[in-house]
Amino acid sequence: MKNEVLLLIEDSIVNALEGIGIDASLYNLNCPAVVFDLLGLGSEERKDELYELFFELIREGEEIDFSDSREELRIFAEKVYFRLLDFQF
Repeated sequence: MKNEVLLLIEDSIVNALEGIGIDASLYNLNCPAVVFDLLGLGSEERKDELYELFFELIREGEEIDFSDSREELRIFAEKVYFRLLDFQF
């Protein structure tokens, strides 16, 4: 499951980069909702807070140059993954 979540996070990062003019030739799958469900973060009371955290984290990735290495993208996706897991507590 972790790998699938990381791939969805990576997809969200790439889509955010498209928003600033980087063509990644991907489409939006509403990845945050799928990521939250897979991680068991479906609390309706904190959903706005969760989306805010997710997009804040993804925006941090806009400053990173992922063109050199897919590994950099994976490292950043793992950072997002673990921050989301921390959100549960």
